[in-house]
Amino acid sequence: MTKQLFETIDFKSGVSLKNRIVISPMTTQSAYYDGSMTEELIEYYAHRSGEVGAVIVESAFVENYGRGFFGAVGIDTDDKIEGLSRVAKAIQAKGSKAFIQIYHAGRMGFPNMNEGRNPISASPVAALRPNAPVPTEMTHQEVLAMIDHFAEGVRRAIKAGFDGVELHGANTFLLQQFFSPHSNRRTDAWGGSREKRAKFATEVVKAAKRVMAEEGAENFVLGYRFSPEELEEPGIRFEDTMYLLHTLAEYDLDYFHFSLGIYTRGSIVTPDDPEMLISKFNKLKSGKLAETPIIGVGNIRQTADAQGALEAGYDVIAVGQGFLIEPNWVEKIRDNQEVRPYADVSEREALVVPTPLWHYMDEGFGLVKDIEAEKAKAERLKELMSKPLEFTPGQYHVTAQGHNSELPMVVTFDQSRIIGVEIDSEGESAGLSDLVFERMPKQIIEFQTLNVDAVSGASSTSKGVIDGVSDAVRLASGQDAVDVLKARQKPVIERSTEVLEEEVDVVIVGGGAAGIATSLRADELGLKATLIEKLSFIGGAISVSGGNQVVTGSRLQVEEGVSDDTPELMAEDFLKNGNNQNVMVLLNLLANNVGAATDWVHDYIGVEYDMAGGLHVLAEYRKNRELAYAHGGHGFAASVREKMAASNVNLLLQTKAEKLLTDGQGNVTGLVAVEENGTTHRISAKAVVLTTGGYGNNKAMLSDALKDVLFYGTRSSMGEGVQMAQAPEVDAATRMMELGKIYPNGVEVSPGTAKSTIGGNIAILRRNGILVNTNGQRVINERASNHEILDVLMEQDPKLLYLLMDQETFDIFRKEIAEGGISEKEVEGWLEANGSKTPFLFHADTLEGLADLAGMDTQALADTVARFNQFVENGKDEDFGRQVEFLQTPVGAGPYYMIEQKPRFATTMGGLVVNEKLEVQNNSGKTIGGLYAAGEVVGGVMGTDSPSGANNAWALTSGKLAAENIQAK
Repeated sequence: MTKQLFETIDFKSGVSLKNRIVISPMTTQSAYYDGSMTEELIEYYAHRSGEVGAVIVESAFVENYGRGFFGAVGIDTDDKIEGLSRVAKAIQAKGSKAFIQIYHAGRMGFPNMNEGRNPISASPVAALRPNAPVPTEMTHQEVLAMIDHFAEGVRRAIKAGFDGVELHGANTFLLQQFFSPHSNRRTDAWGGSREKRAKFATEVVKAAKRVMAEEGAENFVLGYRFSPEELEEPGIRFEDTMYLLHTLAEYDLDYFHFSLGIYTRGSIVTPDDPEMLISKFNKLKSGKLAETPIIGVGNIRQTADAQGALEAGYDVIAVGQGFLIEPNWVEKIRDNQEVRPYADVSEREALVVPTPLWHYMDEGFGLVKDIEAEKAKAERLKELMSKPLEFTPGQYHVTAQGHNSELPMVVTFDQSRIIGVEIDSEGESAGLSDLVFERMPKQIIEFQTLNVDAVSGASSTSKGVIDGVSDAVRLASGQDAVDVLKARQKPVIERSTEVLEEEVDVVIVGGGAAGIATSLRADELGLKATLIEKLSFIGGAISVSGGNQVVTGSRLQVEEGVSDDTPELMAEDFLKNGNNQNVMVLLNLLANNVGAATDWVHDYIGVEYDMAGGLHVLAEYRKNRELAYAHGGHGFAASVREKMAASNVNLLLQTKAEKLLTDGQGNVTGLVAVEENGTTHRISAKAVVLTTGGYGNNKAMLSDALKDVLFYGTRSSMGEGVQMAQAPEVDAATRMMELGKIYPNGVEVSPGTAKSTIGGNIAILRRNGILVNTNGQRVINERASNHEILDVLMEQDPKLLYLLMDQETFDIFRKEIAEGGISEKEVEGWLEANGSKTPFLFHADTLEGLADLAGMDTQALADTVARFNQFVENGKDEDFGRQVEFLQTPVGAGPYYMIEQKPRFATTMGGLVVNEKLEVQNNSGKTIGGLYAAGEVVGGVMGTDSPSGANNAWALTSGKLAAENIQAK
């Protein structure tokens, strides 16, 4: 049934609201120094009451040292009950229900707000904000006392005559801090597991319920506000939140209240996912949670916003800023009148806004304007938009910044229009940004606007296109033309409601290497195949990899002079690297078939290998068995896209698989997928192959050890394949989900995010690059395996090594790292920073100067280099046994360079359990009919660690074999 704004809503407690609108709890900073109510504050709330269903009074601290801001309201002592009662009565007298939010700031408080007291929290971990103090960890007794403080806050609210209390479990305050894995690192009853981290919130809810019973408050509302995700690493993810809400719902709360900046918001952790969080919530809720009303908040200003929020799936809407500007907001909305966006500078008294709040409205929200000046601006833009644009015709050459590199552009104008946008995209990752260059120029030209949406998964490149065209417009006309084009209406694309029923032999989910191999092999075998990819391109992780692959047993390996490699030798090497935890049936499947798969990839698909570069000499392997693709992962992706275009495979890009279809007996019969434009595909198939890759970017699925490692993989690695297969009706089994492939050669390009230098490392460690620790000392044979280097790196404190190079070596290094997506412009920026920020890239004319920049003992670094050069001269590394063939060139004269080497990961080692035919198994050990998996989504083939080039080899080999097994059935 369609929800209406102006209808009553009943809570479980027996309280009813006369409509579905509440005033959101907003900090006013207007209480007395001790938290008591002021007359100005009482008038402020009364002035906004009446037509609104309920007013949720701003957060009140439950304990004297729990303020999160100056001028906060308190509910910490009985002597405040009288002032609180006056607020409640003032609201109720006008006809609205009065609720109050209660909280403790925890680590979000500062000593100067709380009589000099250091803030407290679950653990001594500072908040990620400037100058945040390290909080004092609460003892067990202090946690119990805090639960009591919350309970007494509820008691005082009841005695003050409020109709309800909202527990503030959002905005990173104390309740949220206990649930967050970032702020809660405890290992006692109050932390460690997700269940234990939820205990504090649960006990606070139970204590509140107990007090309500003791006070006989039968018609008293208890709600809970929550922040659905955190950006911190580790942090709360939406799956964690759903667990918490399902847990708390068992105690019959009256409502839950999303804390969002905009009610339509999607994930802040995976911004490429367009789905609204409220939609995800409504899909995942069950039991008592499904019966509990949900309040939505954020950027609800006009009638359309209010109705849109209800249509999106909220039961009640909370409005904040709208009531600041328009106290009669409800009446305006009821009459479908427009609510103005700003208050005028002269209106503070008329709007009954306390002075501290008025300053915050002005400085914090930008809600106070000189209306006349704003009208003049609007009129000027309106006048500009009423006139035809005039350009100086011609071609304008501009350059913008893309994701990996600069984007040279030529924008062509006639006298009144943009008629051409040509972009040199050679430096960008082929495939990743293709849709940007295809869609955005077309929309800019067709609609003559710069107000076009970024392409999902390519936001940096999308912004570069807009910036570049803006620069050209500025040159051809001026800033007025830019303002007009950016203000023009955005192209409206209607979402489709069409549902297509389709039938194929095989449907493949995921367009990475495994999905490509499955699709093309199935097509070659005469099977009708559909490939579904949620992004705008195929290629997946291999597109952004260095592009190395194991080629054991292939014709190419023989051509390069290795004819004595065997599957047995390869399996032995993989077992050693994987700590003997590899699933042998899968490892043997790879070892015995990778040669044929390699030749097929080369001969049939047309992928070129870097034969000029030859087989790589790697410590992991007793036989040289790794080749690079010509032009790296980009070269691979370009070849497969060309082959895919020439095939009969039905390719559905920007289409997300949502659920597997079953026959009710545990067999998979197809799937449901939805295109970006809304078109739904219900595909029946003899077989479904999951090739969705790993789950490295889904922190909720990662072990604690992996959460602390820099991530460098694709943002699309969210583990959807595993999650779909784990649905109750499918019940797929998993293994080794705690493991991931960590490499020792990452640079931290942004907090928690890495890029790889492996291409540069391979090139220069053949020469004279050396690895040193933060004391300037060598700690490992630089030509050891990645596995061995990683072991040493992880023992460092901090987990950091440096790669040291002379000028000649650095010139080689910076050229080779481009294959890993590190642009010349990025390197120039790092050189300019010279170690002042991460990634740490130091450079100096002398070793002493280099050491000084890095905070090392200057003599230690000089001695280390001198000793290495002596080993080169003697032909023997007496410290770490670096092989003599890599001990030929001494470290030369300055200038010198040193770049950080940090642990990074992208590939997860765990995944679905499959048999030798790549059929997925369920938790009872039985084969799930019709369901196959290939590539990274399969768990166990590599054991605890994958050697170089192995993952690409497994993806292509398993994908090819999956198609062959389906055809043979």
